[in-house]
Amino acid sequence: MFGPTNVMLHAVNVEMTDGDATEGLRLADRIDTTQMPSRERQFTFGLEVARCYDLRRHAAVLVHLLELEQLAPEDLQHSPLGRQLVTSLLGRARPTYRPQATGLAQRLQLL
Repeated sequence: MFGPTNVMLHAVNVEMTDGDATEGLRLADRIDTTQMPSRERQFTFGLEVARCYDLRRHAAVLVHLLELEQLAPEDLQHSPLGRQLVTSLLGRARPTYRPQATGLAQRLQLL
């Protein structure tokens, strides 16, 4: 788990934590997660990307949350950040994607 990819993953985390969603997403676009052997690391990366979109109040957060649900549904259900992201999304969901956001929240037992 050492090397350039791991360094980039940490860089995304730093930018997300600092609130610089634009830079975090720019860095995330350069990372190929398909070769990551750890499902946990894939999940964490996906959650951080979702958080970056949440910081920008962008609907793409839903796409990433749905991917995380497919990757690791129990991890998403028990993740404080994941639950926060779903709750935040529900509060601003537009009618065009509200059914999907509501369905996700129901599956995570948030409603």
